[in-house]
Amino acid sequence: MGDPIRQYTQANRLAWNEAVPLHQEANGSKWDDAFSNPGFIAMSGVELELLESIGVSNKRIAHLACNNGVELMSLKKMGAGRCVGFDISDVAIEEAAARTEKFGIDCEFVQSDVYEIPDSFDGVFDMVYISIGCLGWLPDVKRFLRRAAGLLKTSGVIFIHEQHPLTEMLPTDDIKGADPLKIFEPYFKDEPYAENDGIDYVGSTTYQSHTKYWFVWKLSDIIMGLLESGLRIVHFSEHPEDISTIRRRIEEAEISVPLSCILIAERP
Repeated sequence: MGDPIRQYTQANRLAWNEAVPLHQEANGSKWDDAFSNPGFIAMSGVELELLESIGVSNKRIAHLACNNGVELMSLKKMGAGRCVGFDISDVAIEEAAARTEKFGIDCEFVQSDVYEIPDSFDGVFDMVYISIGCLGWLPDVKRFLRRAAGLLKTSGVIFIHEQHPLTEMLPTDDIKGADPLKIFEPYFKDEPYAENDGIDYVGSTTYQSHTKYWFVWKLSDIIMGLLESGLRIVHFSEHPEDISTIRRRIEEAEISVPLSCILIAERP
C-alpha cells in the first residue's frame, strides 16, 4: 500500500493542474499588467508592514505552495536574495517561471510536493514564506511544518499569513442568504472534505474535476506543529480581513470575527 500522504497530494496535484488554466483565463493580463508597474508589490496592509519590519533585504527566501509566484516575485523586488518557490502544480510552476523571465525578476521555481523537497535545500533559507491557501491542502500539517523548519538556517523564520481556522466553520459567499455568523461546519474535523466541483475561485465556475482533498486544521495544530519543530513563536496576530476571497460577505458585514492570522516563528 502506498504512502497515504502522497495519495492525497498527488490527487490534489491533478486537481490543481486542471484549475490553474481556468485561473489564467479569468485573470487575463492582470498579473502581467501589475508587474509592468515597477513599484508593484502583491502584499499589502499588515502583512507588508510585518515583512518590512522583520526585513527581507538580501535574505534567502523559500515560498512553499507558491502557486503562480507573484508573492515571491514581490519579495525579490523588495530586495530579497535568493528566492525559490515550490509548488506541486506543474502548470502553476510553468506560469511562475515564464513571468519571472518576462520581467527579469530573478526567482527560481521548483515543481515539488512540499513533503518531498530535496534535502539539498536543508538549512539554506533565512525565511520560509507561507501564504493564503496552503495549509488546507496538506494531509499532515505537523509533518509539513517539520519539513519547512528543516529548510531554515539558524535564526531563520517561518512567516505564515493564512485564513483563520475559525473561518472553516462559517458560510462561504456562494451560500446565498446564509447568516454570516451561522456555524455551518465543525471546528474539530478529522477527515478531509473530498469534492469534485473544481477549484476555480478566480472565475467562480464549477466543473467536474479530479477529486480534491481539503483538510481542516485547528489553530492548536499549527501552533503545536511549529513548537514541536523546535521553533520559537515570536509573533501571532488575528485580523478581520478575508484574504481567502471566499468570505468577503462576512468582512463587509463588519461583524469583527477573525478571518485571517499571521504567525512568525524563529529557529533558535
